[in-house]
Amino acid sequence: MKGILIGGKRFVHETEIRVRFSETDANKHVSQLSYVIYFEQARTELIDTLAGESFDWWSQNYSLVLARQSLSYLAPAFFRQSLKIFTGIASIGRSSLNLYHLIIEKEHGTLIANQDSTVVLMDQDAQKNRAWPESFRDGVRGLLNEEADP
Repeated sequence: MKGILIGGKRFVHETEIRVRFSETDANKHVSQLSYVIYFEQARTELIDTLAGESFDWWSQNYSLVLARQSLSYLAPAFFRQSLKIFTGIASIGRSSLNLYHLIIEKEHGTLIANQDSTVVLMDQDAQKNRAWPESFRDGVRGLLNEEADP
C-alpha cells in the first residue's frame, strides 16, 4: 500500500463511489450529509485494509468513534457522477488516528471536497479509549504522510 502523492500529501487508499439519486437534494447536487457518509465509507475501508477484513471488531469489543471532522465543500457533485475518495494518514496516537481525505470527480478531476478527521479506538464495555494493537500501529507507521518522498 504505497499510495500516491497529491499536492505533496501521500494518499494510501482510494474508494470509488457512484452518486445515487437518493444522495442528491432539491438543488440537484449531492447533499452535504452524503459527503459525511462517503468519508465514513473511505475511513472504514482504509481501517479494514490495515486491520484485515477478517478482524472481528465486534467480538473484540472495539468501537471506532469519530471524535473530530472538518469538511470543506469546494464544488458540487451530481447524480450518476463517479467520485474517487483518496485517504491519507497524518498521524497515529495511542488510541487516535488522524486522517485526511479528498473527493475528486473521476471524469474531469474536479476537486469536490476535503476532510480532516480523527477517529478514536474505544473499548465498548469500559467506554474508554483503548490503545491500537501493536500490529495495527506497525502497519500505519510506514504510511504516515511524513514518510512521503518529495
